[in-house]
Amino acid sequence: MKPERNAKQALAMIGRWKSETEGNIAIIFALLTIPLFLLMGFAVDLQQVNTSKNRVQYILDSAVIAGAREMQAGKSDEKIKKYIKNYFESAMKAQGNNVDCADPVSTIVSDSQDISVTVKCDQPTSIMHLMGTREIAFGVTSASTYGIGKVDIAFVFDVSGSMYGSKMSALKDAADTAIDVLIPEDDDGTTGEVRISMASYSSMVDAGDDYFKKVTNLNPSRTYYYTYTDRQKVGEETYCRRYRRNGTCRRWGTRDVYDDVEVTESKTINNTCVKERIGDEQFTDEDPGAYAWIEAAEAYGYMQNGRVKWYEETCNPIGPLPMTSNRDKLFDYIDDLNATGGTAGHLGIAWGWYLIAPDWDTVWPAGSDPYPYDEPDSAKAMIIMTDGEFNTQYDSSEGNSFEQSQKMCDAIKAEDIKVYTVAFNAPKAGQQILAYCASGDDFAFTPESSEELKEAYTKIAQSISDLRIRY
Repeated sequence: MKPERNAKQALAMIGRWKSETEGNIAIIFALLTIPLFLLMGFAVDLQQVNTSKNRVQYILDSAVIAGAREMQAGKSDEKIKKYIKNYFESAMKAQGNNVDCADPVSTIVSDSQDISVTVKCDQPTSIMHLMGTREIAFGVTSASTYGIGKVDIAFVFDVSGSMYGSKMSALKDAADTAIDVLIPEDDDGTTGEVRISMASYSSMVDAGDDYFKKVTNLNPSRTYYYTYTDRQKVGEETYCRRYRRNGTCRRWGTRDVYDDVEVTESKTINNTCVKERIGDEQFTDEDPGAYAWIEAAEAYGYMQNGRVKWYEETCNPIGPLPMTSNRDKLFDYIDDLNATGGTAGHLGIAWGWYLIAPDWDTVWPAGSDPYPYDEPDSAKAMIIMTDGEFNTQYDSSEGNSFEQSQKMCDAIKAEDIKVYTVAFNAPKAGQQILAYCASGDDFAFTPESSEELKEAYTKIAQSISDLRIRY
C-alpha cells in the first residue's frame, strides 16, 4: 500500500503547484504578447516599405527611359527634367500608392549624355506608429547613359498586291513616324549612330542594279533559250507527175521535203529580280561569293497554238536601300513603295538580314557596311512586316515559304539580332510565322487598323532606341 500512498501524494503536490503558478504564467504571457505584436508589426511595415520601394524604383526607371527619349529628340535639359517630373508624378498617381514622394531631382550631363534622378519618399506605417514612428523614409536613384551605342536596323516591307490602296498609305505613314523617332530631324549625331536599311519583297526580291551581279554572277540583261522540235521544209525533190504506159515519165514536177528540225528561240530580259539562295549557305549570311550564288529570275518558253510564248519571272522593282542615316533617302524609299505580286516572305527576311550582316560588306557601298556582331556598344535589329501569309517559293527542297522562314529566323536570332514583327491585319498563318520569328512576345505586334499600325511602329522605334540606353 505504500507505493499507492506515495503516488497520491505526488499528484496532490502537482495540483497545488499548478493552482499557485497559473496566475503568474498568464501574467508572463501577457507581457510577452506586446513585444511579439510589435515585432510582427515592424515586419509588416518593413515589408510594405520594401514593396513600395520596388514599385517606385520601377516607375523612376521608366521615367528615366522617357527622359532619355526626350534627350534623343533634342529637347533642352530643363524640358527633360520637367518631362521626367511629370512622368513620375503621373505614374505614381496612376498606381494609387499611399507613398508620399518629393519631386524627383534630375541631374543631366549633356556632354556625356548622362541622366541621374533621385527621389526621396516616406511610407506611412501601420503598426510602428503605435511606438511613435509614423513614417519610414527611403530613397531611390536611377541613372542612364544615352548615345554611346551604334544600331544597325533593317526594315522589311511586304509590297505584295494585297497591300494596295489604303494599306500601303497606312504603312508609309507608320514607317515615316518610325524614322522620325529613330533619327530626329535635329539629331546632330552626338546621341550615337543609327543607320537604317530597307528591303521590300513580293513574289521575289529586287536586288537592285548596283548589287544584282554581285550576288548572282549574272548581268541584269541576260538571254534565255527555248528549244523545240518543229516540222519544217528542208528542201525540194523531183518526182514524176505522169507516167507513160511503158513506165517512163511523161511529165516531171517538184515538191517540198519536210523533216523534224530542232529550233531554238531566245528571249532577252532585263531585270534584277532574285529568288532563293542555293547550296549549303541557303540559311546563312555568308558572303555571296562564287560558290554561294543567289538564283536570278528567269524566262521560260512554251508552245501555245503552234507558236512559242514566253513567261518572264518578274518582281516589284524596288531595290534594297543599304544602311544610311540620311532621312531624305529613307523617306524617298518609303514614298516609292507600291504594291503588286505574291508573298515570298522568306526572301524578304533573308534580304533584311543581308543588309545588316557583316560578311555582306563586300556587296554594300562604303559607309553602309554593317558592323561586326561583336562590335562594342552596338546592336542590330530587324522589323519584318506582312499583311498576308507566306505563299510563294521556288526551291521547295527546303520546305515552303513558311518553313524556310522559320529556318532563316532561327539563324538570325542566333546572332542576337533583335527581331520585331508586324502582322498588319494578317490572317492566322501570317500571324503565326511572324510570332515565331519575333524575339519574344513583346516583339510581335498585330495591328488591325492604320492607327494601330502607326502605334506599333512607334513602339518598335522607341524600343530600338532603348537599346542605346545603358543603366
